[in-house]
Amino acid sequence: MNRKAILSGIIVLMIFFTACGGVWSDTNGETQTGNMEGQTENRTETQSHTTESAGGIEQTQEETSSETEAVPQPEVTEIVISAVGDVMLGTNQKTAYSRSFHEYYDKYGEDYFFQNVKGVFEEDDFTIVNLEGTLTDSDNIRTTKQWNHKGKPEYVDILVNASVEAVTLGNNHIMDYQQEGVNDTIQTVKDAGLAYGLSGDWGHALGIYEVKGIKIGFVSVNEYYDGDRVYQWLEDGLEDLKSQGADIVIAAMHWGGDKVHELEENQYIMGKWCIDRGFDLVLGCHPHVLQGIEKYNGKYIVYSMGNFCYGGSKNPAEKESMIFQIKFSFAEGVMQEETEAKIIPCRLSSVTNQNDYCPVILEGEEAQKVIAQMNGYSEEFGVVIDEEGNIN
Repeated sequence: MNRKAILSGIIVLMIFFTACGGVWSDTNGETQTGNMEGQTENRTETQSHTTESAGGIEQTQEETSSETEAVPQPEVTEIVISAVGDVMLGTNQKTAYSRSFHEYYDKYGEDYFFQNVKGVFEEDDFTIVNLEGTLTDSDNIRTTKQWNHKGKPEYVDILVNASVEAVTLGNNHIMDYQQEGVNDTIQTVKDAGLAYGLSGDWGHALGIYEVKGIKIGFVSVNEYYDGDRVYQWLEDGLEDLKSQGADIVIAAMHWGGDKVHELEENQYIMGKWCIDRGFDLVLGCHPHVLQGIEKYNGKYIVYSMGNFCYGGSKNPAEKESMIFQIKFSFAEGVMQEETEAKIIPCRLSSVTNQNDYCPVILEGEEAQKVIAQMNGYSEEFGVVIDEEGNIN
């Protein structure tokens, strides 16, 4: 075969392979033919389908996220309450003017006394104190007793200017200047815009205060004088306050032994009774010193908060005090079970060698000393207060 014939054969074979679209072998060695362009199109369609599917997932996730965000969350309202013990704005009938509460008022004015604690009271929603004594100009015959407490009516501005919202009057000094002294005190705090509570032979009034749409009610009784009679007043007061729409109801108890840290039997019984009947918090006064804190059925019983701003003595033997603070939470107007509570260690005087009637918040070792004392008083109830004052 000559060279021209061979060349012609090669050209014919090349034309044949081109027309067939190519030849390849699979992994089994079998020869397969196909359209590469078609396979490319198939792969492109598959990739396109995957992309669309992925896009669909992303869109579903976005829609789900949007739906989750769109679900309205319950509106939560938090109410912070601060409570302190005996506040005696004035003196007793045996106190000389020198270094007395009256002298400090005349020298420094109404804003002096609560200057160190006002910030705490301004930041909370409700501050309640036990007003231990009368605010009256009456010089009528005093009730026959060892100590009769009285302050000038204008002293009420000490409380108002310090962001105090409420006073309890159910104590053993509200009647120190007979019915006239009681009436004058009630009228004075009422005119000042303070909520007040009192139950007993000298008058009946239930305290109620509204903040952030939440109503706080309280019943104030003097168990120290009135004994078991206060049970009925507490029960009636609770029912009445609930009928007025009170969301938080407090039992303010004047009870216990004078200047003793140990509890009396009636305090154990009555405190738990209050919680069982439906009170949300029990606040105790009268012993003039600190006593323990109990958490019973999820509610707090503060047995005694001690003296706070106390004009009844120029130099009390025990000056330790505290602010008890508790936070209630409401979701859509419904009180939640969990509360947060703490103590803020204080001393009733800014100096240690006498009473200057100017409570101060303690820090460092002094604060830890008060916390340690409160842990000791509360040990029988299993309550533990940490270094920050939080009650566990």
